[in-house]
Amino acid sequence: MQYLCAFLVSILLNSVVHAQDKREPIRVCVSMLKNSSREIVNPTWQRNELIKAFERVNKSKDVKKGKVVAIQAIPLESTDEPDTDVRDKECAFVLHTNLIEVLRAGQPKISVPPPGAIEVGTGLGDPRAYPADYRTATVEYQIMRAGNPEPFASNLVSGDGQLSEETLVSQLMDQVANRVAGEFRKPHTQTPQ
Repeated sequence: MQYLCAFLVSILLNSVVHAQDKREPIRVCVSMLKNSSREIVNPTWQRNELIKAFERVNKSKDVKKGKVVAIQAIPLESTDEPDTDVRDKECAFVLHTNLIEVLRAGQPKISVPPPGAIEVGTGLGDPRAYPADYRTATVEYQIMRAGNPEPFASNLVSGDGQLSEETLVSQLMDQVANRVAGEFRKPHTQTPQ
């Protein structure tokens, strides 16, 4: 009986020690997608896709073992303007995303080609030509500390494929979630709290 009590006490102490080792998740408020492109996408749906992407990131072995901290994504109803919900929801960071461009293959791009440039692979029947439904998209993200106007981190993610605009942007939300998680896990001058 004594051995059973000692065994149960040791299990209880181990679970308490492991519970203390786990760090609190980083609370990130995720604003709705701002759309600066000419394409129509659902910003609420894309924000929700980004939140689901963070949930997938949190299922990694490193998060489960406590090697890296989990990221708790909390939805906001605003795009990039200051939001009073950030304080109410006790977020340490705010994540803003902006869909900069969505281009279909064959559409003229904003940039002007250099003089003497030759367009290749766009003629009818040319096997190097992109299909008509081939698209490229770029999303900019910016991580802000709550209450601080200076960005903690920012970057661009791009993707392309023979997909609809919504699906392509959703895939970019996965990339954003992975990059943001990476930003929190790499050393900065001030570590996230």
